[in-house]
Amino acid sequence: MEPIIVLHAGAGTVPDNLRESARVGILDAIKVAWEILVNGGSAIDAVERAVEEMENYPQFNAGTGSVLTEKGTIEMDALIMDGKTRGIGGVIGVSTVKNPVKLSREIMDQSAHVIFTKEGAEQFAIENNIEIIDEELLITERSKNRLEKFLKQEGGYGSDINSSDPERREKYGTVGAVAIDVNGNFAAATSTGGVLGKKVGRVGDTPIPGSGNYADDMMAFSATGVGEYIIRAVLGMEVKSQLMIDNDPKTASKRALEVMMNNIGGAAGLILVTRDGWAAEKTTRDLIYAARTTEMTDFYDFSMDYSQ
Repeated sequence: MEPIIVLHAGAGTVPDNLRESARVGILDAIKVAWEILVNGGSAIDAVERAVEEMENYPQFNAGTGSVLTEKGTIEMDALIMDGKTRGIGGVIGVSTVKNPVKLSREIMDQSAHVIFTKEGAEQFAIENNIEIIDEELLITERSKNRLEKFLKQEGGYGSDINSSDPERREKYGTVGAVAIDVNGNFAAATSTGGVLGKKVGRVGDTPIPGSGNYADDMMAFSATGVGEYIIRAVLGMEVKSQLMIDNDPKTASKRALEVMMNNIGGAAGLILVTRDGWAAEKTTRDLIYAARTTEMTDFYDFSMDYSQ
């Protein structure tokens, strides 16, 4: 198989002054991951490494730079899935793990369990030498300023839950990666800080297999957007259903998003890799994404403004 990797760094609206830095962050990540694939490495290693790189980039809403809850705390979710083995590892609500995707991979490889929540996940990290840091080191000044501005807005998050843009024109940053390697194996990984100003304990689509992240022997998928709607749509499984009708990944992706919008509402973006190619589709203004194959150079998109 020819290797393919696609990354996203969130669907929503990217402020003009942050567009270039977002582009730099995702292209840096895809270069690192592509080196793994092009040298015969596994899809699972490539997606883990790509997401780890984006978690370390403070412009994105994952790892360092994660958005804050209404209480000013961090609660991060992540999931990784190996399509070859159906192995899954995930974490929910962690606040002191530097790279939730690395902990998710360790859970997938070393635990009899699949997903851990906050205290159990962080204890598992300590026991398995996954880096733990002070929560304050993950909080950026931008995150603090965004929360302060958000809490001053009338109604707060709950009043706007049915909006396609609950963060009021600055929603993006959840990160994800999907890949197929030279052996034809798929993998997917997704990581997020959640939704700005969310209630403590809120869980979105990212750590839910089949909703925000999924991989098997047919496809690898990662979603981003309004998690409450992605969960209700079980978007990953909707994509797979559409692939059963039409193998074209772009067609299947567009139809899955149409089904979600028509039946449930909300807004989302997704990336997809199949044996027939790849797709990156959205119903939002922007989707930050990059793709790499042996036939192309780095490729990114903001509001259909393609550059190569």
